[in-house]
Amino acid sequence: MFFAYFEDRLRTLPLLCVDGVVEEGLNLSHWPGNRTPSHLKADTSTEMALKLARDPGREEWLRGVSVVTNNHFDTDGLLSVYAVLRPGEALQHEKALVRAAPAGDIGEYTTPDAFKFDAVVTACDGDPLSPFAGEIQGRPETEKYQIFYERLLAMLPGLLFETGQYKSLWKGPLASLTQGLMRMSSVARIREHDAARLTVIEAAEPLDRTARFNTARHHRVLTATRSPSGFVYDMAFQIFSWFETVTPPRGTRIDLGGLAADFDGLERDGAGRWAYTGNDSLDARLYRAGREGEPVASSLPLDLVEGRLVEFFDGRP
Repeated sequence: MFFAYFEDRLRTLPLLCVDGVVEEGLNLSHWPGNRTPSHLKADTSTEMALKLARDPGREEWLRGVSVVTNNHFDTDGLLSVYAVLRPGEALQHEKALVRAAPAGDIGEYTTPDAFKFDAVVTACDGDPLSPFAGEIQGRPETEKYQIFYERLLAMLPGLLFETGQYKSLWKGPLASLTQGLMRMSSVARIREHDAARLTVIEAAEPLDRTARFNTARHHRVLTATRSPSGFVYDMAFQIFSWFETVTPPRGTRIDLGGLAADFDGLERDGAGRWAYTGNDSLDARLYRAGREGEPVASSLPLDLVEGRLVEFFDGRP
């Protein structure tokens, strides 16, 4: 088997799509609409590929498959491809793979090595300091992502543990996370509403998103950040709740479009409009948006917004 980034010409070949979902071939994925066999399901696609690596029926299930593909580029996708193409080697480094996969897909902080690895992989696409920046310049998306996969697969498993030479790619994100976790105790008040599966973070200053979600007990997180004009609200569903997982989310997604309209009706100024990006959005969030879609302060007090959300979510899974 070999890897090829997904494009139309692959549709006629016997293939396995990992992490993403395409109509053709076999599938190992936690994306909505996946066709993963029930005995291989797991929270991340990398864990599914590792299950397949030790499955006694692996060879029969993959019989005739010549292409492993994916339709996007990220850490979980990369490690899923690696575990399918080099199963024995992947199993030797199973713990590292299992820790790194959620760092990329759901922003879960597991270990420093996992965080650094994900930061390096993520920075390959778009960071001017990417080691592949010159190689991908001017190339179409399919060629660009094919290069990312090929180069990074060649660097595994070593890159999982040795990211030192790429410090320029992970030092900024790691510093932001570390500072956010440290500042959380001094500039934020956290309230957990267990019956509503809602975490409320009242912050005196903007805080790192990964730090906020890794502090929260639930997958529904309202962040209220103080500003001179009032609170800037961000009611977000953690990305875990978008995927099809074995572990139930700590708070499922529920459409908040009606609440957006209610909050608009209560606002005392016309500085923005409340918007909900939708349950299908990876980054599903309710917030007050300005003219350019940027978050703006609300005139509504925190106890009102928090109370309405607690009432709305109360008792819902």
